[in-house]
Amino acid sequence: MKEINKRDTSILLATLDRDIDMKCMELKEKQRQIRLKNIFFLSCIFILLSFLMQIFFKLFNVNFIAVIIVYQTLASILFIPFIPNLSKGVVLK
Repeated sequence: MKEINKRDTSILLATLDRDIDMKCMELKEKQRQIRLKNIFFLSCIFILLSFLMQIFFKLFNVNFIAVIIVYQTLASILFIPFIPNLSKGVVLK
């Protein structure tokens, strides 16, 4: 059996510790992106359902259309950095 060298072991553990920290950061960033994507799509669905309910119950309101347009514009502008890289799981910096 090969003798265990404490110095080499320390170097290996330091390298692995750095790699583990990097992987943890990547996983946290990926979870954050998934959470933001889900919030965006759920909020879009909520706005659409609210609009459809207004039409269904004949409570049409012009102010609500303005709110929808402003919301969709802001959400689209804020979500643009995520769109090109959704499949990669990377956000543009």
